[in-house]
This record gives sequence, C-alpha cells and structure tokens, in this order.
Amino acid sequence: MSRKHRSTSEGLGHRQARLEHLLIDELQSLISGEASDPSLEGVRVLAVHLSPDGGHARVAYAVIAAIDREDEVGHTTRTGLARATSFFRARLAEQLQLKKLPQLSFTFVGVTAGGAP
Repeated sequence: MSRKHRSTSEGLGHRQARLEHLLIDELQSLISGEASDPSLEGVRVLAVHLSPDGGHARVAYAVIAAIDREDEVGHTTRTGLARATSFFRARLAEQLQLKKLPQLSFTFVGVTAGGAP
C-alpha cells in the first residue's frame, strides 16, 4: 500500500468518525429540543454507524424508562422515530450542509435506569 493511499484512508476514517459524532450530537439535540412528539421523551442517542459511502446511518438509542416497560417503550419510540425521520433529515440538511445526507435507521438497544414505574 502506498504512503499516499494509506494517509487518504486514514483521513476518510477520521472524517467518518467526526461525522458520526456530529450526527449523535445533532440528533440528540433535535430529539430533546425540537421534536414535539411525546413518544420520543427520554430517547438518548448512543451511537451512529455511518456506512462507508455515507449513504446510510444506523442510529442506536436507549430510552430512560423503567425496565418493566421495555417492550412498550421500544415499540412506542420505534413508531415515533419512524414518523420523525423525515423531519430529522430535513433539519440535518439545513444544519450540516453535507454533499450526501444519509438515510437514517433507528435501532432500539433497551431502557436505562431512571424511569418511573
């Protein structure tokens, strides 16, 4: 592998990691501050995994809720996030000004402590 090729690959990895962190911050801000859907209350973005071509972002999230409500909360937030995806993409397009805005898919990881029973 040539030296030039290696440094380009490393630069792309660094750019991708920066973009993933930026997407985490922006999505969390949108969910917490701008989304008005009550089904998104307590959603915490944990990670974003961007595809190598930047066309798709898998968003892992958890919800602050009681453990005995995990199934209910998972279903409710999946539905709410699916409804809000186009809103999120529109706001991300305005804020990030990327050449290629990724499609978003959300994966429920589970609940975290702190929810009322």
